[in-house]
Amino acid sequence: MNSAEAVHQHLFNLDAYKKSRHISVYISMPGSEIDTYPIIHSILRAGEKELYVPRCSRDSMEMVKIKNMEEFLSLPINKWNIPEPLHTTILENALDTNGLDLIIVPGLAFDNSRNRIGHGKGYYDRYIEKCNEWAERTKNASPTTVALALNEQIIETGRIPLEHTDKKVDCIITPQGII
Repeated sequence: MNSAEAVHQHLFNLDAYKKSRHISVYISMPGSEIDTYPIIHSILRAGEKELYVPRCSRDSMEMVKIKNMEEFLSLPINKWNIPEPLHTTILENALDTNGLDLIIVPGLAFDNSRNRIGHGKGYYDRYIEKCNEWAERTKNASPTTVALALNEQIIETGRIPLEHTDKKVDCIITPQGII
């Protein structure tokens, strides 16, 4: 089993994953992030959970529902070379319905304090804050946030530059287990 497969197995065994019904999964960038396609395939194949993927605009992001593999495979490729739903396509927005139970968050680097460096646009930090506000307003639980990381993505605590808007993740899954 390679490192990415070990991360996938730890995720699938995570209680928060097992209990979640509405899951947001980032669509991985080729070559720079842990491949999320096996997670996406597993969710869509099993049919017991609902999959939401990011749809970004200039300064915001929403998570929209993908119903099946055919719909996922038909997504157009965006400027970052990843599939993304078009804004002209009407898809269910997670915060217009049931919210999310789990958000799988991307990142370039992480530390043992569960801080992360994303891609610098703040999409996920703002979206997590929006989910927390939604949960408070609707009296639901905030979603659990999980990052996936290879060993080389874990850096010394204190080396990640932080801003007041940065959100820690609830856990980081590595090939060895959970931070």
